[in-house]
Amino acid sequence: MEVNQNVVHATVGGGPHPSYTSEYTGSFDNYPPTEIYMESSERTPLLPSSRSSTSETPSAASLSPAIYTKECINWRTIGLLLMFISGLVLATYLLWQQTSALPYKGYKLNLIRHDIWSGAYLHDLAQLEADKVVNVFITHTGSEECSENCASLLHSLQRKHFGELPFNFLMAGDCETYEARGWRYVSSFAELPQSSSLVLAFVGEFSQWLPSVCQLQMAQALLWESQRRLKLQPGYRLYAVRNVSRSVWDADALHRQLKRWPFYAGQLEVK
Repeated sequence: MEVNQNVVHATVGGGPHPSYTSEYTGSFDNYPPTEIYMESSERTPLLPSSRSSTSETPSAASLSPAIYTKECINWRTIGLLLMFISGLVLATYLLWQQTSALPYKGYKLNLIRHDIWSGAYLHDLAQLEADKVVNVFITHTGSEECSENCASLLHSLQRKHFGELPFNFLMAGDCETYEARGWRYVSSFAELPQSSSLVLAFVGEFSQWLPSVCQLQMAQALLWESQRRLKLQPGYRLYAVRNVSRSVWDADALHRQLKRWPFYAGQLEVK
């Protein structure tokens, strides 16, 4: 091949290449030589250029960052998903553990709703915020006891208070729990933190002897149910309330019993 400045002369024919092997039995010598004229500036798209192929073919080094980035994104997504699931499982377990801090002993809560037994009007009272209720105060009514017709006894106590009783719930001797202000409205004890407290009362006078077994069980079932309904926060504080205007020994027997209960935090005196 002869290469001038402007023209390339390529001779084709004149015999096969020594390394060429073919089943053709004829002779290439019979074909006249052919000359191809190609300008130096002319491009030959049919002839691959080693330079262009090198630049156009992506190397493994140029592809590897993209592949690496994609793999990193996938692993990060999986890691974040696993962390989210683990956090959700842990939060559920902690909530279950806290709400079951007071062991459920199978006590059945017989709850008499306010609208069934009481005609007192409540709608103008301040309301409790369930996520702030962290205190439980327990006392007694200091009245006579009842084992039947307890609603009649509670009606007479309402007349003495000129309206609804100051408690949230009352546990009576008929093994029923009566909703007074319930989980919705605050108690009327000025000495207590009303907006963050539930006030429970045993119907009767328990300075010398304890309430009945079913009354104690109703109180424990009510505490458990309050937590289950998220009306009482886990890890609450339980206080015994003594009305010193009655006696310095007011509800003394009840207080000794409450000291054995979970979350007992002490005694509070009111007048």
